[in-house]
Amino acid sequence: MKWRKMKFLGAVVLVVFGIGLIGCEKYSLDQQLEELCKQDGGVKVYETVTLSPEMFDRWGDPFPGWQGRKPEDRLGPDYLFMRETVYLKDGDPFKGEGRLGRTTYRIYRRSDNKLLGKDVLYIRSGGDFIVFNHPSSKSCPVGESDLIRSVFLKEGE
Repeated sequence: MKWRKMKFLGAVVLVVFGIGLIGCEKYSLDQQLEELCKQDGGVKVYETVTLSPEMFDRWGDPFPGWQGRKPEDRLGPDYLFMRETVYLKDGDPFKGEGRLGRTTYRIYRRSDNKLLGKDVLYIRSGGDFIVFNHPSSKSCPVGESDLIRSVFLKEGE
């Protein structure tokens, strides 16, 4: 009888320990995300551009009609909007594997290829022990960072 209890307790300890190790990837990726975000996450504006009020739509977005354009043409013919995603750790979040990525948005003036501003976003997806319907995720910086509205300002404001 004692032997059965010992085997049962040993199995429980192994299962709990195993679950703890599996959940460590999510924790580890979240720690990396926080550190990287402190280093270079968020919006950085190098130069602002003042535009006339006619260059803004009713919601305050510069360059009206941007929804119908390709992303690189979002800002019209004078400016280039670029997006780049790099996976620092790639895995399949739907299989419990973690993924850590960095997405960088940049705005360039086409005439001199000058970088006007950039926004760096870190995203962790997966690393969960059990995935129910959709893996967990976390991003940094938290909150809305609006690179376009930070670079392009409305005249008179």
